[in-house]
Amino acid sequence: MEEVWDILDEKGNKTGRIMNKGIVPEGFYHQGADVWIINSQNKILIQKRSPQKKNSPSVWAMTGGSVIKGETSLETIERETKEELGISLNMKEIKLVKQYKTGTVWLDTYLIKQDVDLKDIAMQEEEVCEVKWATYKEIEELFAHNQFMENRWEYVRDIIKDFMIRK
Repeated sequence: MEEVWDILDEKGNKTGRIMNKGIVPEGFYHQGADVWIINSQNKILIQKRSPQKKNSPSVWAMTGGSVIKGETSLETIERETKEELGISLNMKEIKLVKQYKTGTVWLDTYLIKQDVDLKDIAMQEEEVCEVKWATYKEIEELFAHNQFMENRWEYVRDIIKDFMIRK
């Protein structure tokens, strides 16, 4: 079944129009959501996108996806984490830390402190081909070598660093 998205204006407001997943009309946006999962050792759970992905194949990223019509960004994070990694988040602990637009997406970015055993992860093969815990420095290196998804890390790296220090 094709995903249906709400179309947003330049300020991130719903226009009342919808579209099937695909190319967003010029001058408009759709809603996305990301979650950065940080464990008690201050390592970040990252996933390598499947080589079959249309956008950013075979690069490392956080967990996230597009908000479908009738869903909140928080519900998207819960759904995408369950679908892509087979794990449940402690939704009482999640925090919205940034909203921004990049390309044709308005992104809600969440952080959560949660330990996850990599053995408990069941990857959705069409989305994810590898997962690992990475240090802040390791993600900086991946990003510097164009091996991390564009338009994500650079917007939240300082927030994540601060979050790690405070928790």
